[in-house]
Amino acid sequence: MKKVMVFPSSFGKFSKGPEQLLTDAGIAFTKFFKPGMTEDEVIEKLQGYDGVILGLEPMTERVMRSCPQLKVVSRFGVGMDNVDLAAAKELGIKVYNTPGANANAVADYTFGMMLDLARSISIASRDVKRGEWNKYTGYPVYGATLGIIGLGAIGKGMARRAKGFDMRVMAYDVYWDEAFIAEYGIEKASLEEIYAQADFITLHTALTEETRDMISMAQFKQMKPTAFLLNCARGGLVNEADLAQALRTGEIAGAGIDAFCEEPPTGSPLLELDSVIAAPHIAGSSIDGIDTMARMSAENCIKGLREANERG
Repeated sequence: MKKVMVFPSSFGKFSKGPEQLLTDAGIAFTKFFKPGMTEDEVIEKLQGYDGVILGLEPMTERVMRSCPQLKVVSRFGVGMDNVDLAAAKELGIKVYNTPGANANAVADYTFGMMLDLARSISIASRDVKRGEWNKYTGYPVYGATLGIIGLGAIGKGMARRAKGFDMRVMAYDVYWDEAFIAEYGIEKASLEEIYAQADFITLHTALTEETRDMISMAQFKQMKPTAFLLNCARGGLVNEADLAQALRTGEIAGAGIDAFCEEPPTGSPLLELDSVIAAPHIAGSSIDGIDTMARMSAENCIKGLREANERG
């Protein structure tokens, strides 16, 4: 019987269907969750396992070489920056992810964060609960300009929602879905055009060596002093020290961050600023999104183990 380790704490949380898929396929699974696992801890837990359903745990070359029985890595999510894909290919380990599974959940959350930033909703709620009655003047969202960097499944979700608010939508991507941009009247734009013109800038791109620190002080200086930045994608896309400085000096008006370079972001200067909404990497955590990711990651694991068995 094949054995699979399941690291994400929310796998099977709202439905036992994904667990039943593994059981029906004749796969024995073990669930274990610990935040911030090290390479050594992952190696220890994966001894004797044929597959892993992986959250944000490190899947480095060292981990994979230290787990000789491992044949399948099934990411519970989209981002692959914690997986050494080159090493997996060299070692013959099949790697999967779940693109689009939580796209609507992330788009809902990001749009909600945008509204919160514009109208100080959570800050005002905090004040009232403290017994304070402070008035905040908000920024318009309806009819404003949204700049989307990365027009994949989540970026498209943001565009659809923005059109309901009669927003001007500018987008940057490397590969274009021409039918989509025509249907929704999206303006193709350079990064520089988005920085200069957008009232809200939202990031929906992968973290690579090319995109790391893609938003730093040089980019903040190009933005409007009334602009807001949203990062519900990956920590590392934004230089957080530069963001804190840009907010203090008024280069931009505010930021919503759901993905930090270090999680949790203990001691981050961003946490001291009222102009920042900070969230614990939960944009994709909706019941439907989690269930879909769990099902897809289980199906991917089953598929990978069957193929590995056929290869012998």
